[in-house]
Amino acid sequence: MKKFAALVAVAVLFAFAAPVFAATNPFMDVPMNHWAYDAIGQLAAHGVLSGYPDGTYKGKQPTTRYEMASALARALAVVDMTKASKQDVEMLKKLVLEFKDELDALGVKVDNLDKRVSVIEDRLGGWKLSGSLRLDIRNEDNDAPVSDGSSRVTRSRLIFERWFGEDESMKFVGRLDGLDAGWTRFYAEIPFFWDSKLTAGRFVWDLEDEYYLGGATDFSATGGFYGLDSYLTDRRTDGLGWEKSFGMGGVYAYVAHPNLFDMDLNRDGTVDAIGAWGAWELFLMGKLQFTEQLGFDLGVQAFLGDNAEDPAVGLSFDNMWTAFAGLRFNFNDNIALKGLFYHQQANVDVLVGGNWVDADLDSTNAWKAVVDVKQDLLKFTSLWLEYGQIDRGFVVPTGTEEVVFSQVDLGNILMDDLKYWRVGAGQVWNDKWATHLFYYNYDFDLALEDFKEYGLGVQYTYNPNVKFGLNYVKVDWDNADDDDVIRFRTQVSF
Repeated sequence: MKKFAALVAVAVLFAFAAPVFAATNPFMDVPMNHWAYDAIGQLAAHGVLSGYPDGTYKGKQPTTRYEMASALARALAVVDMTKASKQDVEMLKKLVLEFKDELDALGVKVDNLDKRVSVIEDRLGGWKLSGSLRLDIRNEDNDAPVSDGSSRVTRSRLIFERWFGEDESMKFVGRLDGLDAGWTRFYAEIPFFWDSKLTAGRFVWDLEDEYYLGGATDFSATGGFYGLDSYLTDRRTDGLGWEKSFGMGGVYAYVAHPNLFDMDLNRDGTVDAIGAWGAWELFLMGKLQFTEQLGFDLGVQAFLGDNAEDPAVGLSFDNMWTAFAGLRFNFNDNIALKGLFYHQQANVDVLVGGNWVDADLDSTNAWKAVVDVKQDLLKFTSLWLEYGQIDRGFVVPTGTEEVVFSQVDLGNILMDDLKYWRVGAGQVWNDKWATHLFYYNYDFDLALEDFKEYGLGVQYTYNPNVKFGLNYVKVDWDNADDDDVIRFRTQVSF
């Protein structure tokens, strides 16, 4: 009887770990008179778990609890919790409880899994409300010796989530931002054809987060001026989005018609008569994961418009497209090499003899290379090393202040060739204290002034919902007066 029970456990666990399940009876080797058959059948029918193409679990050799836990750990890494019901969650929790000691020995973060499951339980059958508050007390010195102090709420955010429809498979998200409360997120996620997902409304997708500090890799939660952003995405989008996940990655696409940015071609701090550029935005990207170590990203963003402006300006943006490709290689769990390359071509109309004439601008490029080292490797600190170049005339839809300088805004168009390098380091000392420091160097070719930016910060976690942070940052210009900021932040999340 013990041998029979062991074989049943093996069948259950291998069924959890397999990639694709059969249409009618995906787990043939599970005995019909055992509760696991109905349990796994329900999980498979809901799309939570997958089996082998022919419906069998491969092999009936004797298996230790350690081997069983290994199979369960692999399964938990790919479980689709978005499709789980409350009963599904209970089944998964039962398996985790049974093999908790073995999972701990394997290094699987059971506590993190419990938090993940709790999120699923919280959202079943109703609304979920969450939010955050940031209060910043700061002293800022721009163009010394003039200084400016302030105490203000820099974030007031409420997030509303609602799961609805059959099996609660559709999701609504609304987010209010600012003390004057405007909707920065207002969208619905809908299961769509071919097991894909349709997003409709106002949403933000950050699809370049693997390649900048402050994205997938981050330091303290209270922020420290080191944070950067994506070049193309992570912008408010009012439109339709579509995504399809599969075993080796996913495909993402959206269509929108934004007012992209306010033009300041003369760099005099005033918006030109050209105003905001309105154009259809089309975006398509594939994120591929060939192995656990090797990933590849490929995409294109196009703005298609015809923004003929006041003849006094003499220039009007028409179309622009940017193709990009990224490579991610994980040497192990603690060190990764990443690179991202952009190629951009813009078409404008120029006024010649009173008539608008098409004109192609020179193509521009931007690229970066990153070494990302986790603290588990060096023990005392994490490390972010980045080198990059951006051509003069490269258009940054998110704004140059988001991707190049946290304290300096040069609009959406970089008006000089730039070479830069960055070093960032974050230290988590215990569950209460964390620190970080960074040093960025920016070297322009001709038109703009070179500068360095560096800073440090310390964070104290009062409890899981309340954190305090003290940060300092300095912008060291080659010729102009330096700028610096010191800030004390209180952050509350719920």
